[in-house]
Amino acid sequence: MPVRTLTAALIVAAVVAAPGAQSMTRPGAPESFRANGQILGAAGGAASAIHIQIDKYTSDADHAALADALKQGGNEAFVAALRKAPKIGSLKVGNRSVAIHWARAQAQGGGRRIAVATAEPVFFAGAGAVDAKPTAGYDVAVAEFTVDSTGLGKGSMAPAAKVKAGGPTGVEIEDYSGKKIELVTVSRNLPGK
Repeated sequence: MPVRTLTAALIVAAVVAAPGAQSMTRPGAPESFRANGQILGAAGGAASAIHIQIDKYTSDADHAALADALKQGGNEAFVAALRKAPKIGSLKVGNRSVAIHWARAQAQGGGRRIAVATAEPVFFAGAGAVDAKPTAGYDVAVAEFTVDSTGLGKGSMAPAAKVKAGGPTGVEIEDYSGKKIELVTVSRNLPGK
């Protein structure tokens, strides 16, 4: 499977601490989002409702620790550091809910780009196939999406992935299935919902 590179905006918001990263915004936490996700492949497709609850955004200190772990020790060190980071929300797909341990938001135009990571996979698309590859090492899930000033947007999610430092943006995400889930509609829930 090819290594997929997430968008540059996600990488800036993600694990590479760069000069100017202090411009991150953390409005609205706690806040939650609903998304309609779909993945299409040669054998068919699937759709699911996704719920993302962000109780707070990752502190600059925790963000820096994760960035250092990735740069110094690769995927294994990153996953170990992510698992030690405090739980700051949850990502739910169907009946499966996993803890979010990293979340960042960045102003973009009149809205925001938001990225979250879990310390375990949400699911392995295609793992049930007879010739499926091993799932070992695909230990995180990463979702990123944009929302406008009214809280509507779209994005993508790698439900089972490996991360490594490198590539043109500084971080590469290898999704287990080689196909990301498209978050075709994302909407911010009204407070109290």
